[in-house]
Amino acid sequence: MASGAHAVKTAFFVNLTISFLKLGAAIFTRSAGMAAEAVHSFADTGNQVLLLLGLKRSGKEANEAHPFGYGKEEYFWSFIVAMLLFVLGSVYSAYEGIHKLLHPEELQHVYINFIILGVSVCLEGYSWLVATRSMGGGSAGELYRGAVESKDANTVVVFVEDTGALLGLAVALAGNALSYITGNPVFDAASSVAVGMLLFVIAIFLANEMRKLLIGERTDNSSINAARRILASHPHVKAVGEIKTMQIGNNVCIIAAAVDFADTLGDKQLEKTMTALKKEIAAAIPQARHVYLQLTGKDLVM
Repeated sequence: MASGAHAVKTAFFVNLTISFLKLGAAIFTRSAGMAAEAVHSFADTGNQVLLLLGLKRSGKEANEAHPFGYGKEEYFWSFIVAMLLFVLGSVYSAYEGIHKLLHPEELQHVYINFIILGVSVCLEGYSWLVATRSMGGGSAGELYRGAVESKDANTVVVFVEDTGALLGLAVALAGNALSYITGNPVFDAASSVAVGMLLFVIAIFLANEMRKLLIGERTDNSSINAARRILASHPHVKAVGEIKTMQIGNNVCIIAAAVDFADTLGDKQLEKTMTALKKEIAAAIPQARHVYLQLTGKDLVM
């Protein structure tokens, strides 16, 4: 499986290359759809820079001011990316399309657009495949569920952006093709509006997913179930109560569990048992960097 960092770096270089290709084609052919795609790619390139910044900052060591570390930096910068995608991508694309609908211009040298869009599909397709491997692959439904459930903000953003980019390229190709066949530039302008609407949907989706992670989303069910199994299987544990978790970064979470221990345990034996359980949970669940056990009905927390 490819790493999220590798997916971001791949997307950066791909989008940077495509941005200049699309910009040149837009200027030369006067295509609104291509102009919208150029802005889309430039926005994506800037977004990768922000994702890399978030990735770097999230690796900072915990300190007194941030005792749980800086893991949520990834979620913050990913949220900013979603907002920029909306402002720079969606709004401009829709504006450019509406402007060309009101003031249509005949396309020139349309074959250049077809060449650039074809090259862009190949490059974006490669970046999408890298992001897909980072997501774990699977069917369309599995990839969608992965995007919703994943705690790796960078991989999710790149995957969704690349998916949107491929769809946007298809729309731009259709708009250029229809304008070329009919001689009517309205189809090209309409494709720009359609790209803007597509980017709006993508931006809202990403913003909502990052919002959930920023305000404190629980970790995955497998980690919660694993912690419960470890606790319940210990001979000194009578019952396991509520287990609360929070994802505080990619591969970093907090696990807090209410546990009812055997009444026969002395204080030293109880402390030793709780310490051993915390270590076992941390070993079984690598992302569980912070494990807390609370005695049911008591104030002691470890």
